[in-house]
Amino acid sequence: MNGQLIIPIAAQLCQPLFNKQQEEITLDERMLKIQHLDPPFLYDAAYYAGIEALKPWEKKEECIPVLQEEWKEQKWILDKCFANRNQKAAEEPIKTAIGLFLQLLFWTNGKPVDFQAEVGELKIKPVNLEERLDFIFERPASYHAYIQLSELMYEIEKQYMKHITLENIKKKAPGGK
Repeated sequence: MNGQLIIPIAAQLCQPLFNKQQEEITLDERMLKIQHLDPPFLYDAAYYAGIEALKPWEKKEECIPVLQEEWKEQKWILDKCFANRNQKAAEEPIKTAIGLFLQLLFWTNGKPVDFQAEVGELKIKPVNLEERLDFIFERPASYHAYIQLSELMYEIEKQYMKHITLENIKKKAPGGK
């Protein structure tokens, strides 16, 4: 299993900011077994294409901290961009940061990213998620979208920690799994 692999972008991952229909991801097959954050939604795309790969949503405690660390790095970059009032320089890092949030949101819920899903039906999610995401997608590189994204990240990280804590309590309880 060494060579180039082409993964088609499934309809579930089509969103104008990230992917369009009939796009593909070309990569070295070895990338599918260890966590990489670039390209975004790599493992989700492999899942929808029926290709054997890492499933980060099934290994939350290992994979989500990697997303959180990358968020800190992107946040630092974005803070500098907006402090210098350089909206153009913020375009790529904000896109990366939005992708990190979406992966964190879906993976926390034990699911691959799915732009066709009703995010309001996810069990673990920030308040008013749909409206806030719509706002971010309308003007992704704006300062106000960045502030909203930062708040969403803070809220989902907090809810993730609560979820993990409750799962661990259940495992330790008599009769817990």
